[in-house]
Parts: sequence; C-alpha cells; structure tokens
Amino acid sequence: MNFDPVFALSCNAALQVLVSSLLGTFMLIPLQPWGKKLAARVNMKSLLATHMDWYMLAFMQWGAAFMMDRWDAARDPVLALLLMFGGWTNALPYLLRGFGVNAFVMGGNALQRVSAGIAGLSVLAILWAWTAIIWRMLASA
Repeated sequence: MNFDPVFALSCNAALQVLVSSLLGTFMLIPLQPWGKKLAARVNMKSLLATHMDWYMLAFMQWGAAFMMDRWDAARDPVLALLLMFGGWTNALPYLLRGFGVNAFVMGGNALQRVSAGIAGLSVLAILWAWTAIIWRMLASA
C-alpha cells in the first residue's frame, strides 16, 4: 500500500473537522436546562479553545496538503505524519483542562506530566514539519 501524504492530510483534516463539530454539539448540552449538572463539571472556555484549535489545525493540514501537492520537494510522508500527530495532540492541553487537568504545566501528577510532554512533542512535530516544508519549497525554487 502506498502512503499518499496529500490524501492522508486531507482525510485527517476532514476527520478533525468532524470531531470538532461533534465536540461543539456536545458543548451545547450544558447550556440546556436538563444539562446544567454537566456545566459545573467542565470548563467550557477550555472546550471552546479545543473546538477552535482543532478547526485551525485542520486548516493547517489542508494548507500543507496543498503545498505538498504543488511542490514535489515538499511531499513527504514523514512530514505528513508529524502534522497529523500535531494536529490531534496540539489541542490536548485545552481538552484536558476542560476536565480539570492542567497539561500546560510540566508538574503535578503523572497524567499531567505525560499530557504536558505530549503537548510539547506536538509543538515540536508541527515546527519541524513546517520548517522542512518551507525549506524544501525554497530550495526547489
């Protein structure tokens, strides 16, 4: 089976839009009269940040897919996988903060430290991939 980074990024971005839309639908529950008990348990601002971040990260992946489709030098399965990993995990701190885990701080219990570590790796993955894409595009010009 051949891994097509453009197809993979495009499908993954579409899946992220779907998941973010489902999260947005879930976020309506605490606003309903029958869902008030849930409102006290979740941080709606953090869930909203997750919801918006996943949309933006999906657009980032579509942008990368476009660039990889137009510039063969930028087309790389490893870079696509790095962006896909970052696309899902970069919003992890916001999502977990919505349920009481502060994944922005490398401290606290094991879940918090592991979550912060994954979030840090997601930033590195995105930065590495975009640096390589831009470098390869400029080098091929």
